[in-house]
Amino acid sequence: MKNARFLFIPALALLSHLAFGQSYKTAAGIRLDNGINFTLQQHIANDWTVEGILHTPLRSEDIGLTVLAEKHRKILFRGVNLYGGAGAHYYWKSTANRVENGDEVNNVFGLSAIGGLEVSLGRLNFSFDWKPELHLSGDQVHPFEWTGASVSMRYIIAKRERKKIKDWGVWDAFGKKKN
Repeated sequence: MKNARFLFIPALALLSHLAFGQSYKTAAGIRLDNGINFTLQQHIANDWTVEGILHTPLRSEDIGLTVLAEKHRKILFRGVNLYGGAGAHYYWKSTANRVENGDEVNNVFGLSAIGGLEVSLGRLNFSFDWKPELHLSGDQVHPFEWTGASVSMRYIIAKRERKKIKDWGVWDAFGKKKN
């Protein structure tokens, strides 16, 4: 069962080569995992977005920020995407949570990865993703976090224009009269 985790990312990468992109420029909303977080996604170029996540855990005063670059690939039809990406995170630990099991816990900095599925319906965007984290400094008790699954709901602030389909002039040949 533990090895299944290592198969998820290559399977996601393989599936991501099937088609192209997402249908919005800017979307903002909430992300539910171990707290209620705020998320903002901005399309930058060629099916790439930058996502910022402001973490606000429920049972502590800690706060965090994650910035991710994500590549989106359409599956089935426009508005249904697989995406994957990577970035960095930083968590500010409150003074009340600085000591854990007798060890001092400092602010946490590290690398994050993300992979998920999103569906856009009208002006709403729903996503389910998994975001593992590798803490490079600060939290030596738990240097790697596998439990990063979440559900997000975003409002699409700005939609992208639809790309026109080019038919290479195939249909023009049928309408011409022969001389």
